[in-house]
Amino acid sequence: MAPLADTARFRTNDPDVLVSASLACPVCLRGDGVERHPALDGYDPSVECGCPRCDVRWRVYLQPLQALRFSLMDPG
Repeated sequence: MAPLADTARFRTNDPDVLVSASLACPVCLRGDGVERHPALDGYDPSVECGCPRCDVRWRVYLQPLQALRFSLMDPG
């Protein structure tokens, strides 16, 4: 299977819950428990995600202001 890729769909002023929802699993739509590994430096900021339930991995690409917004999220 080819790796999945997507672009983030949140505004920079959206609450944390909507930012997290944009990283939900594309198969089961689960948001809780999704592993997130940000790569926010460089030309193409992105977040590599993985769903332990579906055993699916995907990458969500961010615009520079979205990367800044993501970096400011409460980690809890």
